[in-house]
Amino acid sequence: MAHELMDGELLRRDVMPAEIACPDGTVIRRARAFATTHRLIVWQEPARGEIEVVLDVELADPYSVPACRGTLSGNQRLECRTDQGTFWVNRGGGCGCGQVALEALGAPVPWTSREAA
Repeated sequence: MAHELMDGELLRRDVMPAEIACPDGTVIRRARAFATTHRLIVWQEPARGEIEVVLDVELADPYSVPACRGTLSGNQRLECRTDQGTFWVNRGGGCGCGQVALEALGAPVPWTSREAA
């Protein structure tokens, strides 16, 4: 399911805890979502200390997710349009403090091109 890193791919958003509403109506809960310049990547911790990628989809329009290092708050959500439909990333309930492995997970790509050098 995981894609190769794309040239120049950078991080745009990091949402933890996250809930993702999928185009088919399913909702991914208790997750960490990384929106990059080119993809939406979602991780979950199915068992304590174990993590897995549950979603890795390419955005229909690169750079369409606004860059921000802040967290989602209130009614904010991210619209991630893909060829499979639109995924909506929302702030999940709670603080995510029980998901130790997800908290420790590093971003799949750097925030800036300077960090990539």
